[in-house]
Amino acid sequence: MRATMRITAAAMKRRFAELQDLVNEWDPIGLIQAGGPEDEYDCLVGPILRRLEAHTPVHEIAAFLDHEMVDHFGVTGVTGSLAFAVRVEAWYAERWPDTENVPLPDPNPGG
Repeated sequence: MRATMRITAAAMKRRFAELQDLVNEWDPIGLIQAGGPEDEYDCLVGPILRRLEAHTPVHEIAAFLDHEMVDHFGVTGVTGSLAFAVRVEAWYAERWPDTENVPLPDPNPGG
């Protein structure tokens, strides 16, 4: 079993924002390109992070993305889910390896 590392709340926000940028760049159904809000795909970001933290295989992350496209967005035929899953796994391994979703305590409580 791998050891996990707790990060600060600020680092958690950066990690979320970085993944949000990657998802928006992928823009699987063209919502961002059509002028949609930056948070249009946020329903994917948290679940992808949880899967990355759990070292979920990329094909399972891709299956989750495909399911969400149909179940949540009502769109079939989205392509590139596996390539995107590979890309975010590489991003996570490089930038946030073995981090978890429990922030470190505030170093300056109450002040």
